[in-house]
Amino acid sequence: MRALIVILMVLGFVVGGIPLVGIAIDMLTSRDDTIVYQGAYVPLRGVQMARDYESSLNIAFDARSDNPRWLVLACYPLIGAALGALTAVVLGRRGWHLTRA
Repeated sequence: MRALIVILMVLGFVVGGIPLVGIAIDMLTSRDDTIVYQGAYVPLRGVQMARDYESSLNIAFDARSDNPRWLVLACYPLIGAALGALTAVVLGRRGWHLTRA
């Protein structure tokens, strides 16, 4: 049963890390140097600016800026690992086991 728990925990961790990989790829490959600001700060709406600056303004002036989105994203692999371990425990209690052929 221990091997089942470890395998499903690692699988859950990997699956939970997929959103992090997607965001990292998006951040590294986006080439939009200038965009039009459409955020919450009204005096700057319609102004062209760099994506990084627009992102900083959204974080600074957004009403939900107290919610750290990166922390939630960082928890996805841990949540996936916990769900994988829980699934393995339930399957182990129901009689599933890994054998070598």
